[in-house]
Amino acid sequence: MIIRRSHRLGIEEARSRADRIAGNLSQQYSLTSTWQGDYLVVKGTGVNGHLIVAEESIELQVKLGLALKIMEGPIRSAIENTIDEHLA
Repeated sequence: MIIRRSHRLGIEEARSRADRIAGNLSQQYSLTSTWQGDYLVVKGTGVNGHLIVAEESIELQVKLGLALKIMEGPIRSAIENTIDEHLA
């Protein structure tokens, strides 16, 4: 699953908001996150991926395990809402 959003926040503010997004998603889905350069790596049971922070966009790339794959629609919707909320 790939979710991409444009922003006009600048890289530092986008990184700060990415931290908040990851924190929110961590609470919802029991994920851990760590920075590796401009990538925020996220991992959890049946979930792994990364959030790429760029000057004018962020992109979340996530792979769901088989058990979560059947719930991709609701999970995508919840993640999109969280990202949109934090980038507003």
